[in-house]
Amino acid sequence: MLELAGGGTLGFREYGARDGSPLIFLHGWPGSSAQGIFLDSIGLERGVRVISVDRPGFGSSSRIPERNFLHLPPLLDELADALALGRVDVLGMSGGGPYALACAWALPHRVRAASVCCGAPPLDSPEARRRFWLAYRALLAVHDRFPRFVQWMLAPAALAGRIRPPWPLMRLASLVMGPRDRKFLQDRTLFDKFFISFRDAMRAGHRALYDDARCYAQPWPFDVAEIRVPVRIWHGTQDTNFHHSLAERLASRIPGAVFHLREEGHYSLPAFCTEEIIGDLLAGRGPA
Repeated sequence: MLELAGGGTLGFREYGARDGSPLIFLHGWPGSSAQGIFLDSIGLERGVRVISVDRPGFGSSSRIPERNFLHLPPLLDELADALALGRVDVLGMSGGGPYALACAWALPHRVRAASVCCGAPPLDSPEARRRFWLAYRALLAVHDRFPRFVQWMLAPAALAGRIRPPWPLMRLASLVMGPRDRKFLQDRTLFDKFFISFRDAMRAGHRALYDDARCYAQPWPFDVAEIRVPVRIWHGTQDTNFHHSLAERLASRIPGAVFHLREEGHYSLPAFCTEEIIGDLLAGRGPA
């Protein structure tokens, strides 16, 4: 846990090679730094030091009310100085994707390369909303008219989400997923790793969930066309949370960005393609 110069704390976990090349990992929504466990073995294998960060309000990180994506880069810059990391790579998964791009935009002196895996896209058109998962579309519709009501909706969800669901029920729920995500969710070992991060987010409470969620419902406070560090965008054809066409459109707006499309889902892509994603990020980064 880092005591921030401006007050408050920033929580993080470390995985992979302790003396390896630094990579900052940004978890999804809802999630926590515990999600970085998926990078532990590949970090050890490839000599990568993974610093997985709790966003404000989650885990050991202090809450910042009314924040947006650009509140995180200065905190990560301070963390990198405190750990004497020098230049770093950044990987954002799902809801961490926009934050990874915000860091690439705001910290070109710090970020060597950024990669986004199954990332949340901008909500800059009605078409984009139509290509979101039905539950997300419903939350957005309620938020547009009654933003405070969304906070109340998240309160019981935060309480219920702390309880591990019975495994038979989880297997049954996975039947509504695509085939690749179903394979991920029906693997109990993988699911147990994922659930720790999810449970940590629920323990943070509904305010932290809402603070993070409202960032995605607003226009992004930076222009991705101004990013000048190497960027990789990874997405799955079976991703039912965010349609792959939105990720491809986002990649087309970032100068020099490389777009990778795989026959995977929202959860299976980071779980089953980790080695490829990390290898691609390391190969495409800028100068040290």
